[in-house]
Amino acid sequence: MKAFILAAGQGTRLRPFTDELPKPLIPVLNRPVMERVMSLCRAHGFTDLVANLHYKGAKIEATFGDGQAYGVNLTYSWEEELLGTAGGVRRQADYLGSETFAVFSGDVVTNLDLTQLLAFHREHGGIATMAVREVADPSGFGVVVMDRATGRIQSFQEKPKPGTEQSRLANMGIYILEPGVFEQIPPDTVFDFGHQLFPQLLAKGVPLYAMRTDAYWSDVGTLAQYLYTHWDLLTRMDILPFKKRVGQGTVIEPGAVVSSRVLIGENCHIQSGAVVMGFSCIGDGTVVKPSARVLDSIVWDTEQFRRLSVGDEVVRSIVSHGKRVVVGFKGLVA
Repeated sequence: MKAFILAAGQGTRLRPFTDELPKPLIPVLNRPVMERVMSLCRAHGFTDLVANLHYKGAKIEATFGDGQAYGVNLTYSWEEELLGTAGGVRRQADYLGSETFAVFSGDVVTNLDLTQLLAFHREHGGIATMAVREVADPSGFGVVVMDRATGRIQSFQEKPKPGTEQSRLANMGIYILEPGVFEQIPPDTVFDFGHQLFPQLLAKGVPLYAMRTDAYWSDVGTLAQYLYTHWDLLTRMDILPFKKRVGQGTVIEPGAVVSSRVLIGENCHIQSGAVVMGFSCIGDGTVVKPSARVLDSIVWDTEQFRRLSVGDEVVRSIVSHGKRVVVGFKGLVA
C-alpha cells in the first residue's frame, strides 16, 4: 500500500537546530524521526512511500535515498513553493493512484496501529478517517468533536482557548484517505487538511470519521516537547523498543558515572570523571569530557562535547551543532 509523508516544513519551532537539519532528520533516540515513521509504515504494509520536500530537502534525500535500506520504496515530491498539507498530497495524485492510501506527518512519534486504523476506515466507509487521541491541554491542537458511538465527525475546533474546548480529542495528523479527496483539492494551490479540506467536506455533508486511540503519540514540533518526549520514551521502552542502552563501540571509562536510565549511541567515549545522569540521550560518536555533567539532556553533536571545558554542565538542555538551549516547559502533550 501507499503512503504520503509530509516532510517539507521548515520546523521553525525547533530552531536553532533546524537551521542545520530539516525537522524530519532531527533524531529521536538517536534515529531520525522520519525513519521511525517509515518503520511504522513498513510494519503495517505501507511500503510504497512518497515524501514531499522543500526546506533542506536535499539532506533528506541524501539520508534516505530510495528507501531500500529501510525496507520501503521511497520517492520524492519537490515543492518549489510550499503547497500546504493537502496541496502537497494533491500534487501526487497520479502516484497515489486509485486506491486507499495513508498520509502521515513526518515529525510524529507514535506506535499507532495503522492496520487497525485502516480496518476502521474500511468498516465505516467514509472518504477520510483520522486518528485522534485525548490530550490534557487541547489549546495547541486542532480538536475533533465526534459521535462517540459511530466515530462520525461532527465539527472541528482549532486551538481552543483554555476553558472553551468542545473536545479534548486532538487530530494526530495521520489519515486514511480515499482517492475521491483529490476532487475536493484544487490543483497547484496552497491547501490544508485541517483548516480547509476537512471543514469544507464536513460542510458539504461528506462523511468523515475519527478513530480514537490510546496509542503513544508525540508531535516533536517544539523544543520542550522534543526533550520531554525523550524523557518519556526512556521510561517506556515498550513504545520504541531498543535492545540496549549503550551502543556498539562505545567506551565508558572506569570512573565515569552513567545512569542506567540514559541512552548512549554507538562509538561514543565517556571519559573518566564524566557524569551522565537522569533521562539523557547521547548521540553517536560523542565524546563526553572528564568534567562534563549531563543531566536530563539530549546531545547529538560531537564537536560541542569536544569543546566542553572543566565544570561545564548541561542540564535539561538540547545540544547540537555548537548550539545549546536550556528548555522550559509549556503546552506539552501528556
